[in-house]
Amino acid sequence: MTGWQGSSLADRLASLLPKNCNFRVHHVSTPPTPCSAIYSALPGTKPGKTFCESQFLSVSVSSNGQLLQVYGLEVLIYTTRQLTTLFVSKADSTGYLYLLNLPKGVPSPLKTISSAFLKYLVDNRQRPDKRLVVSLFARAQNQYLFPGSIENSHKHVLDDRRLIKWWCQVLDAVVSLFVNPLPSEQAAQEEASKEDSNGVSAHGYLIVPGCDRYETASFYPKQTPSESNPGSRRWSAADPLQLLGRNPNAPERCLIPRFPDDPKARFLIDLDDELPDAENATDSSPVKAGDEGRWRSVRSLEQFWDLMSFRQECSAGRLVGFIWGVFTPQDLDDKPHPLADSPLPQPSPSRNPIQQALPTPLQSQAHESQSTHAQSPPPSSPIKGTTMPPSPTTPTGPSTKSSAHPNTSPIAESSPPKKVFPDQSSPNKSLIIEKIPETTEYYYWPAAGRGEAILKEKDYQRMNKLLLKQDYANADIAKASTETWLKAVAAAAKTGSSWGQEIDGRKEILIEPTSTSTTAAAQQQPAVATLNTGLIKKKKKKRPDHEIQEPVVVEEAQSAGNGTAKRMTSDDGVASKRPRLE
Repeated sequence: MTGWQGSSLADRLASLLPKNCNFRVHHVSTPPTPCSAIYSALPGTKPGKTFCESQFLSVSVSSNGQLLQVYGLEVLIYTTRQLTTLFVSKADSTGYLYLLNLPKGVPSPLKTISSAFLKYLVDNRQRPDKRLVVSLFARAQNQYLFPGSIENSHKHVLDDRRLIKWWCQVLDAVVSLFVNPLPSEQAAQEEASKEDSNGVSAHGYLIVPGCDRYETASFYPKQTPSESNPGSRRWSAADPLQLLGRNPNAPERCLIPRFPDDPKARFLIDLDDELPDAENATDSSPVKAGDEGRWRSVRSLEQFWDLMSFRQECSAGRLVGFIWGVFTPQDLDDKPHPLADSPLPQPSPSRNPIQQALPTPLQSQAHESQSTHAQSPPPSSPIKGTTMPPSPTTPTGPSTKSSAHPNTSPIAESSPPKKVFPDQSSPNKSLIIEKIPETTEYYYWPAAGRGEAILKEKDYQRMNKLLLKQDYANADIAKASTETWLKAVAAAAKTGSSWGQEIDGRKEILIEPTSTSTTAAAQQQPAVATLNTGLIKKKKKKRPDHEIQEPVVVEEAQSAGNGTAKRMTSDDGVASKRPRLE
């Protein structure tokens, strides 16, 4: 994989997919858009300015001259002044991959595509002197993106344990390319490491609420013998939240991000009811120093994860895996956290230092669009089709505040940010993209990492809603749904009906041949697990009761010197030589 820097997504996929494995990919994205901060603000401070960019990859196969979607992957990119976060929002398959008739033993193309797409985004979104994290949670569901696909008998839904392992393997394929080599291998891999990782190290983190670190280690991907050294292990049963936070001494609620449809985000909302109310504090019940912005019941991240195991989504025999991949430039490895020793800012007594529960980023994007363009937000969220609560209607005019509905968004509480983007309601889309800066102190939006179809935020949300209204129950209906969605995206992006890129796999896959007779015999006989033959001890055959006879003892007197010896003989001819002197 060396030399991938600067290569296109199509070239990467073609070099990794098996030979004679043909796909058509459609890459959709949006420009960076201001959104609510995914991290709660420190007490007495304003939330950090955050931008969100959506990326969607659709993978299709050809069936009788028509395209049929087999896989979809959505990634939301959140960027701030200090951090870049790639959140894997949704991933789903339709089960029609069998139409390719791939031979047995070929690695999963969907796993390869997922790793290559994440590696492509990491390469094109890594900023100098800034950490980048790939974050996701693995939760087993029948369907996420393609309605009706569960009715397809060829769709294999992984259970929670296998799904966590699957995503760990997907992310490990990216993390392993950035892991520092062992000292003995460093000289041989120094040039390759510099060319491919560009001076970036990486490490994987996994938390499965309800599992200790030994049980969590069973989900790690297998390592090669050269990686068995503890110093080279690239996975840990921990979380990197303190490493990624703006201040490691901040309250726990300020270290945990809130993503759309995130189980831990819903737990954060419930815990925020425990926050002390500084405005209503009295002399008899004052807010203690150091308790500003801290929960009463949860006082550490370890306790937070322990209580997560009792949540409905992580209990009753179900497992949810929270997975991170942290990519750190080498010049940040030896530097301490810039705010590690700095005290927390003291809240001002004139205002409430406690920030209210943050809405999801998609809600915030709708709120920002509403405040800027006086438009109402979409009625539902594309995240798994959940319905969002309606936002207050904003009157048109210079003032966007409403007395009946106080502002709860942290961006609305502070002064409005300086307008960076032109009005996206302009019909000239190409002019809009040209006026959006590629690099600012808050984000990096290179041309190499953009989709073939670039949609405005409201059009992207509309395309997601359209996808959730399609049907993929059988192949014929799925073909019509695929055509409907692709044409709608092409019309919104003005790319033409023939958009998309053909991917022809070029990688040679060696498959060990198996004899026909052996394979047929293995299919007829069920597999039986046997112990080592050296541990098997045969059991003596039990004789029937009617065959068992009492032994007849015959005494034979023999002369034995001064005494007489008697030999005891049974009826089966077995003699017991026990001399008895008389």
